[in-house]
Amino acid sequence: MTRRELLAMAATGAFAAEHFNRAPFSHETLTVKLPEAAPVKLSNGVTLLAIEDSRLPIALVRFYVEDAGAIYSPRPGVAECTAEMLTEGGGGRSGKQIADEAARLGATLTSAAPAAAEAAAVEASGLISHFSEWLDLTAAVLLHPSFPADEFSTLKQRWRVRGRLRLTQPANLTYDALLRLIYGSHPAAVVFPSAESIAALTPEMLAQWHRERYTPAKTTVVCIGRVRTSSFVSRMEKLLGAWKAEGAHPSPPPPPQPASARRIALIDRPGAAQTELAIGGLLMERRDPDYIAMAVLNGVLGGTVSSRLVRILRDEKGYSFNPGSTCTAYRFPGFWRVNAAVRTDATADSIAIVLEQLRRLCDEPVPADELDRAKSNAVGVFALGLEQPSQVINQSYLRYRYGFSADYWERYPVKVNSVSAAEIQAVAQKYLAVSRAQIVAVGDAARIRPALDKLGKVEA
Repeated sequence: MTRRELLAMAATGAFAAEHFNRAPFSHETLTVKLPEAAPVKLSNGVTLLAIEDSRLPIALVRFYVEDAGAIYSPRPGVAECTAEMLTEGGGGRSGKQIADEAARLGATLTSAAPAAAEAAAVEASGLISHFSEWLDLTAAVLLHPSFPADEFSTLKQRWRVRGRLRLTQPANLTYDALLRLIYGSHPAAVVFPSAESIAALTPEMLAQWHRERYTPAKTTVVCIGRVRTSSFVSRMEKLLGAWKAEGAHPSPPPPPQPASARRIALIDRPGAAQTELAIGGLLMERRDPDYIAMAVLNGVLGGTVSSRLVRILRDEKGYSFNPGSTCTAYRFPGFWRVNAAVRTDATADSIAIVLEQLRRLCDEPVPADELDRAKSNAVGVFALGLEQPSQVINQSYLRYRYGFSADYWERYPVKVNSVSAAEIQAVAQKYLAVSRAQIVAVGDAARIRPALDKLGKVEA
């Protein structure tokens, strides 16, 4: 069996799920090497990170524009819509012409500023044979958007439809409500702009935001593919060198504060056959030393198919088909979240199981074999990610943006494998205290409220 096949099995958890009672674990540390991407500064302050990879005749380029992300938006929707409108008209082309030109060149072109994002991103990929042409198109879209009123009107209609569709999905309702509990007044609490926010936006607001925030000093361009670094730098100097916008220097929003007590939110869906549960809380920022231990803990709790919540809620009890957990971290504190769609009649027992596993992580060291499985999975997922150009771009950008050492990712498997049971317990006690866990339930209130009332005051 090849190394890649073994990594794939570890990443999916299939190996752990089927064989963890029988198969021995290798305690050898996986060696990885992230391609070099030394930062190059253009004359106007744009930063370039170029990664040469000749395995395929393609390239992928991503423009990150710091301080243009959603958490800096003066009102919900401005940053998001500005980013999405970049491909709807610019560089002397209409949105249709941009799409047709990209298709002719065999390229894809996207732009976005997702919820909680610190940066807006414009991404393009395609064949090297037309690299210069689609790179020119991408730069024109970034630098010279036109924000046409008719296209913006259509965009707002799409956002309104998206918003209505989102609210029909219980998982979205729980996610939105949980982030409001976790983040409070912080901009990261807004997952999706309201219909009222979108309706109030104008093309002029987006153009102003673009003038103020899309500036060379805040822009980092990462390229991976069959492109020589010297050629890429030369081409980008020609495309971006005349860009002289000054822009603003905003301060980040005040950091969110951890909850001092549990809150419980209930959203009624009369007659629902399932209850959508979300339980979570605030974490650390990405540069915090606790992050790696928390990532391993997540694998123990619910982040893999051999995790505790999957084993109990799905395999043993049959309460939920796909329970899980996740954790995030940014330049501001991220969050942890347990999610599960459970049978309505199993709501009380499911919540009790989740809270009990949180208590166990705080009170008991994780057994060695369980910890080994979580660490093996974390390293396997990381290594598999390096097979994807988009992930390599992301890792290279994070290394630069957060000021990590040049060998940060090379040492990542060693750091993961060095996480101890004591460190897992310490981060659990610091962040996963049951008394401060925020709880959201979407389901038939008449049937599930009595169970929630036993946990504390319920906010309907």
